Amino acid sequence: VARLDPIKDHPTFLQAAALLARKCQDVKFVCVGDGAAAYQKELKSLSEQLGLKEKVLWPGAARGNMRAIYNAMDIATSSSKAEGFSNVIAEAMACGVPCVVSDVGDSAMIVNNPACVVPREDPAALSEAWAGVLNLTEEQRQQLRQNATRRIAEEFSVRSLVEKTETSLLNLLR
Repeated sequence: VARLDPIKDHPTFLQAAALLARKCQDVKFVCVGDGAAAYQKELKSLSEQLGLKEKVLWPGAARGNMRAIYNAMDIATSSSKAEGFSNVIAEAMACGVPCVVSDVGDSAMIVNNPACVVPREDPAALSEAWAGVLNLTEEQRQQLRQNATRRIAEEFSVRSLVEKTETSLLNLLR
């Protein structure tokens, strides 16, 4: 769920998808977002070259009920080459969606789960992290979903951010 932009590194995402699809026949992938027509065409061509034509959905820009979009996913992914604070990852986690992310910007700190953080531009590691999440028991997946939601609520809610800012400012006065 992001714009289709080279910085988001969809080629790594697609290469990882091809690796996982070879092991798990029943997986599907979704690239939600919009971007330059030439880049979209390039990505769709790459997905076809990788044998993913029937495995990848391209619904376009995210509009409407974001909660429904996130909750349609088993895993949300950011394969970005660079990031600041990833709103997409925080939103997905707030909806209880486990996230696998490349280790850029604040992504690892947001997810706070080493098994779900991979080096950037590493399709094999991304594919393996997805497989790790998919191979969890239902109870373990439920725990992962609960942990994601709890982490966002406790660490990144408006209340938490106000309290942390207030504490930091008061510490400056001491």
